[in-house]
Amino acid sequence: MQKKVSIIVITFNAKDDLKECIESLEKQTYVEKEIIIVNDASKDRTSNFLEKYQSQTSLEMTVITNDRNLGVAGARNVGIQHAAGEIIAFTDADCVVDQNWISELVKCYTNMEVAAVGGSILNIWELVRKGHDYVSHLEGYVTYIQGCNMSFASDVLKEYMFNDEIKYGYEETLLCDYLIRDGYSIYYRPQAVVHHKHRSNLPGLLKQKYLRGVSSIWYRKKQKKFFMFKRHIIFLVALFLIPFSKISVLFSYLSLFLFLTFCLSLLRDEIIFKTKSFKEIIITFPFLIFIEFSHFLGSCMGVVKFRFSLKMSS
Repeated sequence: MQKKVSIIVITFNAKDDLKECIESLEKQTYVEKEIIIVNDASKDRTSNFLEKYQSQTSLEMTVITNDRNLGVAGARNVGIQHAAGEIIAFTDADCVVDQNWISELVKCYTNMEVAAVGGSILNIWELVRKGHDYVSHLEGYVTYIQGCNMSFASDVLKEYMFNDEIKYGYEETLLCDYLIRDGYSIYYRPQAVVHHKHRSNLPGLLKQKYLRGVSSIWYRKKQKKFFMFKRHIIFLVALFLIPFSKISVLFSYLSLFLFLTFCLSLLRDEIIFKTKSFKEIIITFPFLIFIEFSHFLGSCMGVVKFRFSLKMSS
């Protein structure tokens, strides 16, 4: 007998993408499922679209509309409270899932210690991000999974829930940390594929990386980790030294050295993960630096928001 799976989709002003997302959920080969759509106070007539779609689909579909915007984590928690499945899976409104997505995720719950299973996320920028910003290129146990392609054992998830203090991301990473800490296992199944449309354009990807940078400081503060990624500190110092190059050429050389150190730290990741050929690294590396710079800017804003401002207020 199949385990029932509750699929939760959070949507905010994504009416134009939502239809394709739900249609891909309708095509799932896995039968025993329910769909829960949480409309997080959208202002683009999403409610009208969902009301009409719900009346026409044969899916077991629940629609919840929040009175105010709670952010992704808060909206996910609302969906969890309405979920009846033994497994709870998540994707986003701007995603399209493969027809075997749920089937592939469910296969991994045979081990009682497995509390969470995630899959791969594909987009046209995958070559750039491959080896740098992803879960893994091999199937197996991992330390975290990504928000638009993840699932959890329902009883475990309802015990922990998502931290909804922030709306920008990293709440799933924090949850995974707690699961690992308490002895649960997290499994990565690359055959469970989600296509992310939002990250298929450069502005959307840069915005996502910027917000993730902001959230990374919140996350590191929650986990009592060093306040910023080390390579971002190196880059910050490199930028700080540029104005002093007028005083002495030594500052110019030191700034250049630190920038090269920053680049080498990115290159080190590319080499360690072994997911790109030398030619692919050469082609994509300039884009990777550009994307990492967006993450760096977000981190700087996060320091102001979650570190400096809190110290000033105290």
